[in-house]
Amino acid sequence: MKGIVIMDKPMGVTSFKALGLIKKAYGTKRVGHTGTLDPDATGVLPILVGNATRAAELIVATDKEYITTILLGVKTDTLDMSGTVLEEREVNVTEDEIRSTVAAFVGEIEQIPPMYSAISVDGVRLHHLARQGIEIEREPRPVTIHEIEILDISLPEVTLRVSCSKGTYIRTLADDIGEKLGTLAAVKTLRRSKTGIFDLSMAHSPESIAENPEGCLMDLSLCFPQYEILRLDEKKAKMVKNGVPVYINAKEGVTYRVFDQTGEFISISRVEEIDGRLCLKLIKGFY
Repeated sequence: MKGIVIMDKPMGVTSFKALGLIKKAYGTKRVGHTGTLDPDATGVLPILVGNATRAAELIVATDKEYITTILLGVKTDTLDMSGTVLEEREVNVTEDEIRSTVAAFVGEIEQIPPMYSAISVDGVRLHHLARQGIEIEREPRPVTIHEIEILDISLPEVTLRVSCSKGTYIRTLADDIGEKLGTLAAVKTLRRSKTGIFDLSMAHSPESIAENPEGCLMDLSLCFPQYEILRLDEKKAKMVKNGVPVYINAKEGVTYRVFDQTGEFISISRVEEIDGRLCLKLIKGFY
């Protein structure tokens, strides 16, 4: 069994624990996610099952979308409300100031990753250091905020829909917005509504996955809609699986989703010229 299942991750469940739930549901040790979610965050968590785990490196670099409520006037050590409150400050801002401040973060910006994050420095996760009370200097990282829509302003809370590049920290964004407003801010709630082509409409609760694992499993080929489809007969499909060059009449320089005669998605391959003939060159196999 192989494919991708989209979990609507509940609050309080770590991404690691989510993998454990999927292992149990599908009876396999071969599972992997395509990007973690904070334990207190909810929403879209794509998880690869079986041989589909080989596709992880091909699909992690995707844009994200989040719905977040930030609480103004509060700063915590984790930049969200799961942490210890370090400071509180009066909130004295107008809606117009909020709108103009939020708009200023759209585009290419730099973020300093929070200490409570999974980034490794010299082989040690930052959050492990943070829990020991150790803070180290972090280099700013470029990210892109494609769009921020203000969904609600009910001071001291502001709810936003944020469309952004991979690697964006919403907790850092909230903290920076609070600073620019002349106050403080921390994330109160965070829900990932979309990652790449996957959104909440495709997501299943852990209970639903446990009850109907096969019904929740999606074909891995759906992860690569940008590639054309190429169907092979039994002989050529077997050659691909055995690592034998397959000479073929197809478009040179084009990458394909390759299926065998039964309709099984077996590889992503590219057509290249080898010794004067067009040949399928394997990029990643899933057999």
